[in-house]
Amino acid sequence: MVKTPRRPAIGITPDMNDVAAPETEYVLRRNYADAVYQMGGIPFILPYAPDVDAYLESADGVLITGGMFDIDPALYRQQARKAYAMKPPRTAFEKALIEGALQRHMPVLGICNGMQLLAVCLGGQLVQDIPSELANALEHKPGQAATIAHHEISIVSQSRNLIGVEAARYPVNSVHHQAVLPSEAYRTIAAADDGVIEAIESSDGGFAMGVQWHPEYGVSNIDSVVWRGFISAASEYSSKRAWK
Repeated sequence: MVKTPRRPAIGITPDMNDVAAPETEYVLRRNYADAVYQMGGIPFILPYAPDVDAYLESADGVLITGGMFDIDPALYRQQARKAYAMKPPRTAFEKALIEGALQRHMPVLGICNGMQLLAVCLGGQLVQDIPSELANALEHKPGQAATIAHHEISIVSQSRNLIGVEAARYPVNSVHHQAVLPSEAYRTIAAADDGVIEAIESSDGGFAMGVQWHPEYGVSNIDSVVWRGFISAASEYSSKRAWK
């Protein structure tokens, strides 16, 4: 009998609503988990905890999801230029997960706000507000739904993680008002026409990648490549761990 390969376990970070305890709920859009499962992974939600080691011992990859909030500028060595909606408990939890995963060389995929936090953890900084800081910028936070592509990106550097992606233009559904600044800690893989960085990967190797758009909606033919690369890297991590 041919043994079916083990599906890699992918820990996914949820958001949390603002309903007072004990009615507070973790919130996660279904399409994040569905995308992981459909590409061959086993998704499981990671409740916030002060110690992430147990999660990382059980996971083969970590997915840092997006969210409608901002990262504290103090975390990337800046002062806030305006009032921001922040979620310190979530950011602290996700930061610990990213740092722990990077230490273990475990695959990490950051989406939207997750990409920005990955960049910060690697040592980068952010544009705090695209409309007020970048002249002639595209509209990166349109009012239309994420089920529709908003603008195009160009692949500007060959990626070790996006296998088979050509140096071409792709429509994407990015929804954000902050952006990642260039850094030697990561490579810019894709950018919008206004120069805003739309995809990065760690300069140190492995699968530590962020995309500014939302591939969980599957609106672009590059989305499946992102998921395939992530789940493949998690499968490889799982196989190596099984032999230890």
